[in-house]
Amino acid sequence: METEMKEGILEVLLVSAEGLKNSSLLGHPSQYVVIECGNQAYQSKTTSGKDKKIWWNEKFKFKFVYPDWRSKTQLRLRIMDKGTFTDAGSIGQAIVHLGGIIREGGQKGCVELKPAPYNVALADGTYAGEIKIGLKFIANSVSIQDEDPHNVCFL
Repeated sequence: METEMKEGILEVLLVSAEGLKNSSLLGHPSQYVVIECGNQAYQSKTTSGKDKKIWWNEKFKFKFVYPDWRSKTQLRLRIMDKGTFTDAGSIGQAIVHLGGIIREGGQKGCVELKPAPYNVALADGTYAGEIKIGLKFIANSVSIQDEDPHNVCFL
């Protein structure tokens, strides 16, 4: 008999990105990522794009509460470029479908996917670069630490 998952935590490890299009006209690009899952969203720190590879190495936690978890079927990562004077806009995005990790995590109690690259889609439907993330889903857990600044939603 399968038990119904009541609560859970999705941990997202935002590792790095490479091969992204440079949307800065002057100087080095400064990228950050807006990570969205359902009605929860977080913003990563801004990093300098001086190297070919951009590093964040940040962890974010999304809370899943029954019955709302059924509407959280994808993770959207929008890579943004902070221009010299203003936000230059979106570089691209990656969408990760969560059905499998939620289903398996609900059955096993916990499942972890090691960091892997995901293609970054541009506004014109083409791809340029990749973003590397790791995922961990822990079922029937509500152990989000309040003191973690990444657990404050800004939506």
